[in-house]
Amino acid sequence: MHAIKRADYIMAMLEQNKVVMVADLSREMGVTEETVRKDLEKLEKLERLCRVHGGAYLNEGYGTETPVKVRSKILQEEKALIGKRSLELIREKDSIFLDCSTTALHMAKLLVNWDKKITLMTNSLAAAMEVMHNASIRLVLFGGELNRDRIAFEGQSVLDEMKETFINKAFISSAGISLEAGITDSTREEAEIRRQVIRQAKECILMADSTKIGRNGLYVVGGLEDMDALVLDCPLDSIDRKLAKRLAEEKILIFDRKKA
Repeated sequence: MHAIKRADYIMAMLEQNKVVMVADLSREMGVTEETVRKDLEKLEKLERLCRVHGGAYLNEGYGTETPVKVRSKILQEEKALIGKRSLELIREKDSIFLDCSTTALHMAKLLVNWDKKITLMTNSLAAAMEVMHNASIRLVLFGGELNRDRIAFEGQSVLDEMKETFINKAFISSAGISLEAGITDSTREEAEIRRQVIRQAKECILMADSTKIGRNGLYVVGGLEDMDALVLDCPLDSIDRKLAKRLAEEKILIFDRKKA
């Protein structure tokens, strides 16, 4: 298939599914995965798509905002790794918080058969549904107005309920983490909830895949100094050495593939 026809096919698949995977495109177009990756790179330079490890997605939002139905399909192996590493930080009788990120949802799926007694607090209906049948987990769901796209509750009632809680360990994600802006989100609602979680938590653990490093969302959640640990899917110093140095200065623990 000619390069122009491949580009048209890729964009047609993106319009239809919002996300494409390199392996699928390689099989469907009858070309090598390396050829597909080069095609995606060219289309990204033309700002027609956003590449991620193993594929690409059609970013129809503003800046780094990407719908959950798209985020849930990309970087699944990486998010599962982050979830597994994060799980190692939980101790018996901890009270933990999971946000409504797709990374936190991977973590919730790993808690389905968890046998240690913990209290899980969340505003994510999706995460709550994953663990609701596990009798070892005391489940506290912060309620408010349901955002069907994020499958999570938002609004002032969620913030008010959070103010009455103490959280041992909060596991949160974000749209971006950078030296210039700190920790940022794409939406005001998610940023407000994560800011409140930081206030309530004894320890805050930021879970971030490699696509978040060096990116900035529109709304500031907090500074790097607000985090106690950062869980990554790859060595941080292989992506941003200046950021790694700053986190070391803030004495923030880093858990990444290098230390897995």
